[in-house]
Amino acid sequence: MLTALAEAALAVLAREGEPDGTGWRYRTGTGAGQAFDIGCDGPDLPAAIPAETVLPSAIPGDPKWRGTYRLVVAPPLVALDLCWTPGEPLRIMTFSRGDWEDELLAMAARTS
Repeated sequence: MLTALAEAALAVLAREGEPDGTGWRYRTGTGAGQAFDIGCDGPDLPAAIPAETVLPSAIPGDPKWRGTYRLVVAPPLVALDLCWTPGEPLRIMTFSRGDWEDELLAMAARTS
């Protein structure tokens, strides 16, 4: 499910996002009328995320690690925050389940 949500967010950004100097941003509203933000920082807009994830226990061992890409979905609070560098495993910084998942998948379906 995490891969589908990330790919949906990237698809929305590819079709409706705007570059802002550090990446791409898209803002819309939730069904409840709150802000729904999607953003991806990086040198370009990737089409997908890495299939492999880093073990949570490995994250504290590399405190200065900084990924090439950061994908954030905030409907309105951050519910999905993923970081990665090409050729390395994905780091899941935040993932919180909720109604936003269905809204994001619906947004991606509307834009395809």
